[in-house]
Amino acid sequence: MKNQWLILLLFLQLAAYGQSTAPDSLRAESDSINVDSSAIGKPVGDAVTKTIGPEGGKISSADGLMELSFPPGAVAAQTSIGIQAIENTSLMNFGKTYACTPDGLLFQKPVGLIIHYADSMAKGIATSAPVIRWQDKSGRWTSVEKITLDTAAHTLSGGIEHFSNYSATTSFKVFPEDSKIRVGKQQLFVLRIIGTYPNGKHYGGRRGDADFWKTHTVEWSVGVGTITRSEYKYTATYTAPAAVPGTPVKIMAKYIGLIPLADGSFAENVVAVTTADIYDEIRYTFTGYDKMGHLQMIDSASCDIRAYSSGDVELHNIQNPTPWCDWPAKIGQCSYDYPDKTGWKGLVEITGMTAATLDRPATDAEGTKITISLAPTLGGSPPYTAHCKGDTRKVPPFPVPAYPTSIQLELLPTGDIRVGYGPGGGLNTVSRIQNGQGFSISASRVP
Repeated sequence: MKNQWLILLLFLQLAAYGQSTAPDSLRAESDSINVDSSAIGKPVGDAVTKTIGPEGGKISSADGLMELSFPPGAVAAQTSIGIQAIENTSLMNFGKTYACTPDGLLFQKPVGLIIHYADSMAKGIATSAPVIRWQDKSGRWTSVEKITLDTAAHTLSGGIEHFSNYSATTSFKVFPEDSKIRVGKQQLFVLRIIGTYPNGKHYGGRRGDADFWKTHTVEWSVGVGTITRSEYKYTATYTAPAAVPGTPVKIMAKYIGLIPLADGSFAENVVAVTTADIYDEIRYTFTGYDKMGHLQMIDSASCDIRAYSSGDVELHNIQNPTPWCDWPAKIGQCSYDYPDKTGWKGLVEITGMTAATLDRPATDAEGTKITISLAPTLGGSPPYTAHCKGDTRKVPPFPVPAYPTSIQLELLPTGDIRVGYGPGGGLNTVSRIQNGQGFSISASRVP
């Protein structure tokens, strides 16, 4: 079914109602989201060229996702026409951008332009009032006056009067997209819109139009956490929950108003949605104490562990300090030489992980459980030379399996963390040290 979307040329950014007194920091952050201009993208893939004359003709991009249809009389002479896919640099665009050459070529009749979109994008495009925009040499984007959305064929089409860079664009989008937010922290979200409204008046500029905002607004909502709309109306501050939820959180902005369609109908109360992946972050430290022959060693490793509502677990800020050793020069009747006291690995190393699971609580009384299998590593003993009773013996380095091989953490509702290693565990810290050998583990939430 085809819908005609009437979109005039000016860009609209929802902005403050009247002379807003919102903090300058809020205004600066929201205004930093530039949706009406962007850099010129670099070429992607192959270019396609074809000579088209006054009789008309068609040409498609190398990927087949953009088509140009020249009616008879569109160009006055034989002309080499080109289509080159380029990087999509605009925050509002989807798919690729296409550079049509020769740039700036004017047509005597409008040329048909069709952009195909993937099946996976169909639902979002059908509800976002899409447009086609062209980009000038300065990077500024302008909407094509009139386009057709065919939801059955998954195409956007319109007539163009000159050549430039063209891309399909959504009219509604919430920023930032797919954000990651720590539990209990806040994030500013901004709704941006391109278009015009039923009374035919254009609204633009960072400060908005007071008359428009007397009758139009934006409703913000979330499933988990809280969101508070600012007096800008098109911005809202989201506060993440205190614990990681079972799924990423949807941030929804409903524009209360009408978008006119060419057939006389209207799209009403359009909703733009983005997601936030909520995570908790833990600082994990493992310290090992060991004896290697006559040597005594203390080694440690630490990392930050992030557990996300999507189920992902990541390691950040991995640190593996050089082990400490007493390096004795003499024990009894033996003396020791150490040719290299640097660059050797201890018994505790964190280099990555091979697997991780995140079990969320079924009730408020339970905690989130994180189990991580670490990537296998090898420690290495230092080489040395022993001189004992006139006998000299060189001891080469030898590999030693590093530990720990797994990490178990349980984030309790009280804020404490139950840590485990093997069969044992403890609250926030656990240690097993006997005769100078063993280990200690500590875990705490990153401030």
